[in-house]
Amino acid sequence: MDIEKLVSIIGDFVDVDDVEIDENTRIRTDLGLNSFDIVNIIVELEREYNVSIADDKLNSIRTVGEIAALIEEKTKG
Repeated sequence: MDIEKLVSIIGDFVDVDDVEIDENTRIRTDLGLNSFDIVNIIVELEREYNVSIADDKLNSIRTVGEIAALIEEKTKG
């Protein structure tokens, strides 16, 4: 999983520099994203990586690294 690409996509949805986002960044508390923002990011990632992510997975995602792991799991499976 190309974490830089993921950070760039997430960076399009938040008002922080890409440099400030890494695998340990918490998407709700550190980036201030709400559920609507997260859904929009996931939709963009689904398009970018040609995967489908179940809605029930969204509530369990806490960090950028968890998003990366989920995308990686979907692209391998």
